Order: sequence, then structure tokens, then C-alpha cells
Amino acid sequence: MKPLITTVAALGELAAGLSPDAVESSEVLFSLDTPEMEFLISTEDGEGAQRIVIMRDKNSVELCVPDHLAALRRDVLSRMTSFSERAKSAGPLSLPRQWHQYKYNNYVAFRAVPKSDPQFSRWIAEVSPGDRADIIFWETTTSDKKSTLEDFDARRPAAPEFEGEWARAIAAAQEHFAQVRSQPADVEMRLPALELSTTKGWTYEQWLEEVTKEQRNFIQAGTEKSIRLRGPAGSGKTLALTMKAGREVLKARDAGRDVRVLVATHSWALAAQISDSLDSMGLSHLHEIDVFPLLEIAKLISPQYVQDVSSGFNVIGDDSLSGKQAQLDEIQEVLDDFLAGDWITYKGGVTEGLRLRFDSTRDDERRALAWDLLIEFGSVIGAAAIFPGAGSDLRYFQLPRATWMLPLETREDQRVVFELYTRYWESLDQRALTTTDQVLADFLIHLSTNTWNRARRAQGYDLVFVDEFHLFSPLERQVLHYLTRDTATYPRVFMAVDPRQSPSEAFIGLAADGTLSSSGVSAADDGYGDVANFELTTVHRFTPQILELIKHVHHEFPTLDLGQNWDIDFSRVESAQANGSLPHLISAASRSGEEDDIARVVQSMYSSGRLALAVVDVRQWQRFSRLASRLGQSGKFHVSIVSGRSDIEGLGYRRRGLVIGPAEFLAGLQFDSVLVAGIPDLNASSLGANERTKYLSLLYLALSRAQATVRVFVNEDDGGAPEVLLRAVSNQLMESEKGSLV
Repeated sequence: MKPLITTVAALGELAAGLSPDAVESSEVLFSLDTPEMEFLISTEDGEGAQRIVIMRDKNSVELCVPDHLAALRRDVLSRMTSFSERAKSAGPLSLPRQWHQYKYNNYVAFRAVPKSDPQFSRWIAEVSPGDRADIIFWETTTSDKKSTLEDFDARRPAAPEFEGEWARAIAAAQEHFAQVRSQPADVEMRLPALELSTTKGWTYEQWLEEVTKEQRNFIQAGTEKSIRLRGPAGSGKTLALTMKAGREVLKARDAGRDVRVLVATHSWALAAQISDSLDSMGLSHLHEIDVFPLLEIAKLISPQYVQDVSSGFNVIGDDSLSGKQAQLDEIQEVLDDFLAGDWITYKGGVTEGLRLRFDSTRDDERRALAWDLLIEFGSVIGAAAIFPGAGSDLRYFQLPRATWMLPLETREDQRVVFELYTRYWESLDQRALTTTDQVLADFLIHLSTNTWNRARRAQGYDLVFVDEFHLFSPLERQVLHYLTRDTATYPRVFMAVDPRQSPSEAFIGLAADGTLSSSGVSAADDGYGDVANFELTTVHRFTPQILELIKHVHHEFPTLDLGQNWDIDFSRVESAQANGSLPHLISAASRSGEEDDIARVVQSMYSSGRLALAVVDVRQWQRFSRLASRLGQSGKFHVSIVSGRSDIEGLGYRRRGLVIGPAEFLAGLQFDSVLVAGIPDLNASSLGANERTKYLSLLYLALSRAQATVRVFVNEDDGGAPEVLLRAVSNQLMESEKGSLV
């Protein structure tokens, strides 16, 4: 079969859920078939794009995937895309440990799918030298031996020549996309990584006239003490924080004062959003403001921790967001190896509570344990500058324990945690890797020195603004303390906090319910002195009708206690959007009828804007995954499937069509219309209180993804509409609609 020449962007489209049958009707992909080879090009690609060559001797069913892996198509494509992106990045190619890579010259063999397939298939790929880093996926093999690469090199066929054809294919693609853009599009979908931009091209002065009273109060508040700005998603916290940073610089200029301002974020995506907001307001000339992820600040102030080439170490993650996710993967791998081996020699000595957590085979409980270990490794052991070695465990045992730390009741509990910490760092050392947490822990040591105490007068900041403060770990919060100029007073820090978003939930979803440590610290212990609290009570994201339904569901959360600092008075929250239609409750007689109703509504609403199908009960995901496949294969819809948190990043900043996924994985995304389905029988006696609360929380999350339109689907097979939604209908917060009767 002819080789396929494609790109990372095009491969990512297929990995995100686009059916190969829908390529011809796609507005973002272009296919060109020549006698010698086939090309698949994305609208983002130019002639200088990295090329991916897929040799397809065993592909008779799928476009890109060998036949024996066709059932795992999306997993295979996602790993191919991830490998290609890693190969393109600067520095030596480093794959996660669980990929089980082998290398030989320019060849790399690695597991083809994240989960085991019956044949344990491995790709044999070749990475071309040079900045372009073209890749050839030669074949899959079931061998687990490194010698396979040497054997392949001895029989390697000639690589296809396609330079001239590539230039012609790119030219044809650009002409095709130009014609597509010149015609009215059925739907244009743009999904930012975090939330839709609040900027409308208005100047700072125009925005100041339009913001709510609460936002203006915060923007114009004095800076004598720190302020914690609290509000739900969509209430304009980032906008208010950005405007206040700009205002303080303008005030200082008018007064003839020198001022340095830092806006610290958890990710590059949010930093770019804030910088764009400043630019769009006509405030791009504010050289006094630095907008960076916290990790980048460590690089700028103390470069040796990240940029010391003599050390040969690479940091996993570009910011705290990606770094934490990579660390969780590493910890999970170490934990799995430990449980399969030496855990038996430790389990008899630890307390029952910890033993039960280690012995659990449930994925969510394992993820919760990995999160607790992440906090312990980074914010406790690493922050104390304790490294594996002789006597280091004794230093760890002597550390005082705080209430936010993982509960470890005995010396034996601590001993098993430190053993895992030691293995974790041995694993990283073997691959010359370090973590973002360790970089920040080393940076914290530097910030505690007399050298920095003197340098901070020039390099420090007068005011520090922190967006998504709730996502910052205790270690990261300590770093913030040292970044201000004046050592004689409390730091003046202005923090935007989402009271409903749990830090651990952002990384491990509902498994966060099982965590025992906390990324939060109480207001009394956060080190910022006297802190004023401002609360935003106007949301800009959804219509008043959707907000009223969200409020209604919120009051069904009697057991969901997030603590004093996370409470929201929803009785005071109002919407700034224009009125819209009431949410609809559509009741079908059966599961198949519910799916027919969903297909009908997708057909009618597809062209009206951003559209999502949020599945509440992940146990029903398989049937909705099949529905997504049918919708995608119809050729009428561009369907992107989100089956994990990594798929959200894969969506990028622009996508068209329908996004389908479990509700928990759609957190942070926003859509014009949301279809909510897969609601279990919340009235069933077999459903425990914790499970009922969990599903109500997911229902709440799904509803809050919608800006203008909500459709909720239920069926009699799953117990029909839950009481909370029937009461919403009775209270005239929803309209009831009969669905399919079959």
C-alpha cells in the first residue's frame, strides 16, 4: 500500500476523533492521492512543517493504523501524535517511562498504545536529524527485544522520496483552503484551552465603563494590603485582575513612581491570554508588567536551576500545569512497580488506613494516592531540600506535620513514602530528568539567601498578581512570598480564586474525592498578613435561565463541603447576559430512544455554534462513544471525542463541530450549546450518598459549560428524570419535552 505523508496537526485531527470517512468533507484537512503516495495536510501546515511518513503495508482497513490495532485507533493515533511532537521539541528525545522505549541510531521502538493490546505492539520509528525532525513510522512489531531495531536496520527498505511532491501537495492544499474560506461555513468552533476570552477589542477605558460594580471595586481598591478576589467560573476574575495590574502601573506613572508588577500564572496558556488582553486594551506599552508562569520566573531570576547545560538534566513540563501532570504519570508508574514487587515487605508495618489505600485496585483511588504523594514529594520533602541518600530519611521523619499534608500516623507510614520518593528520583535520574517542583524547591532555597535578599530590591516586584491561585501548591505559594521588593512588610499579593474548583480535581477529576492532602492553606496561615476579600457576584458566561438552573442544582449539594474559603453565596450571583430560552428536559422511553433524540438535536443545532455532548455517568461512556463514532462516520459532522484530560490539550485553541466526552473532562471548556446525557438513576436505593453527590456535581459541571442553550436527555431504562430536574420543571426553570417513545 502507498505511504501516507502527513503532519502533526493533521494527525492530531484524526486523534481528536475525526473519522477517516469524514476527511473529504472536513474544513481543516486536505487529502491528495497521487500514483506513488497519499498526502493528508492540515489548514495549519506550510511547506516547512514537520512531515510524518506512515508506511502502510499492513493498513487495509484504516488510513493510518495497522489492521490489528484498528479497534484501538484513537489510542494509537494519540500516541503517534505525542511522539511526533516530542521529537520536534528542542533537546534529546525523552519518552515517558511507561512507553518502554528502545533506541538504536535514529530508530526508536516504543509501545504503540497506552493500554496493553493482546500482541503488545511496538512502533519502529525513525527520526530524521535536523531541525525539521521528519519521522517515518516504519512498522509495528510484537517483539520486546532491543535487537529488533538492529535487525530492522539491516533490512531497512529505501525511504520514499517526496520533496517535489510535497511542495505541490502544499500548494494544492493552500488553494483548497482558500476556496473553503471564501465560502460561508456551516459552523466555526473556537475552543480556548481554559475559557473564552473576555476581551472584545475594547480599550481599558471602555472596559472600565462596562465592568460590574464588584469588578470596579476590586480594580480601584487600594494596594496597602493583599486582596483575595473570589468568584465562580465566568465572573470575570481574570479580566478584573488584568485591569487592576494595568491601573496600578498607570497610577505610578502619573505619580512619577517607579513600579514593577508581576502577573504569575499556572500555565503558559493563561499567561498568553492575559498578555493578549493587555494588548487588546491598548496597554501593550506597559513594560513594567511581567506576565509569566511561575516556572519561567525561576528561569529568569535564577537561570542555573534550569539552563545549566553542564548538568545534562531536562525538566519534564513547560509550566506547573504540564509539569504536575507529567509528575503524576511518573509517580503512578513508580507506584505500580512498587506494588507489584516490594510492597509485600512493608505492608505489615503500616497503619490500616494507608495499607487499604495501597492495596486498592480501583483506578480512582490509585490516582488519589498518586496526587497525595505528589504533594508530599514536592511541597514537603522537596521543599525541605531532602534528597535520597544516607541519613536523609531521618531528616524527613523529623519534619513537623501540618494539617494540609498527607496523614502519616507512624514512622513506618513515613518510611514507605520515603522509599517511594527514593525510587521516584532514581527513575528520574536514570533518564537525566528533573521536575518542575524540584526546580521551584531549588529556587526557593536561592530566594532564602542573603544574595537574593539584596538583589530583590532591584529584581523583585512591588505588586504581585496571581491568577488561578487555587491551583498553586504550598511550595509554589512560598515562592510567591519572596518575589516582592520590600522585606519590611507583608507581600502585597492580589489573588484570583475560583471557590468551586478543587486543585486536585483539575488534574485527576473525580478521583480527587479520595485525596487526603490539600493544596490549600488557610487564610490565617498563607503568610500574606491582613488580606481583604472581594467576591464577584455577576457572571458573564451564561444566560440568566441557565444560571437559575445551576443555582437550583447547587442547592442539592448538602454534603459537598469545600471549606470556608471555597463557599459561594449563590443567592447573590446574577447573570450579565441577555435572556435566553429555558433549558429543556427531554424524556425518552429507552436508551436507544435517548440516542435517537440526541442525534435529532445534533442535526438541528449543529450549525448554530459551539456544541458539546456531556456524559454524566462515565460507566455509560461506551454507548455514547459508539454514538460519537456513528455521528462522525455519517460525514455530516466533525466529531471530536474527549476521553481523557490529555484530549483537551489535543483540541488546541480552534476546533469545529461537536465535542463529546464525560462531563468531568470538559471542565475549563465553554460551548454555545450543551447536551447533557448519561444520567444514572439518582433515586435508586443502591446508590450511596457519596455517589449521588458525585453525579449531582457532574450534572452541575455539565450545565455550567453552556452559554446559551441546554438540553438534558433522560430515559426510562435509567430511571427517568431525577427529582432535582423534575423539581426544576415544577419551578418553571426547565421545559419538559417528550422524546422518543421506542
